[in-house]
Amino acid sequence: MSCPESADSLRSHPAQLLARIICIAFLFCAGIALCQQAVAPAHFRVLFIGNSYTYFNNLPEMFAKLAESGKRGPVDVEMVAPGGYRLKDHWEKGKAREVLHDGKWDYVVLQDQSTLGVTYWVEGKAHVTSDVIFHPYALMWAKEVRKAGATPTFFLTWAGKDTPEDQPALNDAYTRAAKESQSRVAPVGVAWQQVRQQNPALGLFYVGRGSHPSVEGSYLAACALYATIFESSPVGLPGKIDGHPVNLDTEKVESDKTTVLVDLNANVAAALQNAAWNAFEQQRKNGGYLNTQHALTPIIPPLPSAEALSAQSLEGYWAGKILFYPVGPVDMALQFHHEPDWNVKLELRYHSKDFPDESLNVSDLYLGNDEFTFSDPKSAGVDNLAVRFRGVLGADGKLHGTAESVTAVGDPPVRVIGDWLLEKK
Repeated sequence: MSCPESADSLRSHPAQLLARIICIAFLFCAGIALCQQAVAPAHFRVLFIGNSYTYFNNLPEMFAKLAESGKRGPVDVEMVAPGGYRLKDHWEKGKAREVLHDGKWDYVVLQDQSTLGVTYWVEGKAHVTSDVIFHPYALMWAKEVRKAGATPTFFLTWAGKDTPEDQPALNDAYTRAAKESQSRVAPVGVAWQQVRQQNPALGLFYVGRGSHPSVEGSYLAACALYATIFESSPVGLPGKIDGHPVNLDTEKVESDKTTVLVDLNANVAAALQNAAWNAFEQQRKNGGYLNTQHALTPIIPPLPSAEALSAQSLEGYWAGKILFYPVGPVDMALQFHHEPDWNVKLELRYHSKDFPDESLNVSDLYLGNDEFTFSDPKSAGVDNLAVRFRGVLGADGKLHGTAESVTAVGDPPVRVIGDWLLEKK
């Protein structure tokens, strides 16, 4: 549309004046529309690649609702999170890479298995000991995410309920991977540790002995992700969020149902928001990454000095506890008979419906001057793996021992170690 230029022509031609007014009005409206488009909130798309830590309490939707409440624009989220998956599993099988390349994502959140794919148990507790499996796949995923045009963001997870001492190992593994790949890292586990230390009454774990998050735990994770992706404080965001539940049996979002994903009182919500922001600020002030150190591998205490063994010192019934099996402390008993050859019977009582008690005659007893060894060739408490036992007689008159199961092959290899203590009855 061309607008009349001459003031004289406008005065002498009312029709041209009207046209001028219409032109100005058109341009004004068009300008408003352009301004509105310029200030409209960005539309974010975030893909979550993980496992049950991600799908519990529908963390992605919880994050999206927080983002929208914080006026961060409409947020689309999707997750690929089969239970127990490692980044290695996502790379080698499943549909995560397909989903990554089928959609245009702004951020991709990468979350690995709770012990980084290494199976290492000490005294009945799973520990984080190495990132040998996690690290190469973390780097491959970060590269693939960038190739797809998105920003890789690592979801630094929390240490287990019974193993808070593992947090430094997780911090180190995720931070090194993020730093090497120049990715972001959401310090969920760092905030988690802070809350556990300063507000132990705020239950972050799901009911039970495991490591899955309660709704409070998932909310804390959502706040840490909000802080990391938007570089903005989550303090003041709502503590009540409605959304779609996840069926824990099918691991799928039930899109035809709605529920309250989280409903926290103001003080609890504020405590979790502040913890998430403090953890992010701690990282940011340090150039975006934590200062970490490689953590030492947990081990069992060494056996005490051994007394000389004899038929008289060993003969009889010994009973006590063994800290070795993932099911928890197990009752253990050894019965020694010397008539004239040694006959030894091993008893293990799990007190669990999942594991049958064991009672077997030892067939491979080795008796040295100050120690003895034997094995359980197929122990129910460790998925029917063989267990090697070693024992000594301590100066306190008790039998002290260790137990170990190792598989050199498998994905991943397994190592289970523990100790036991028996008294003569």
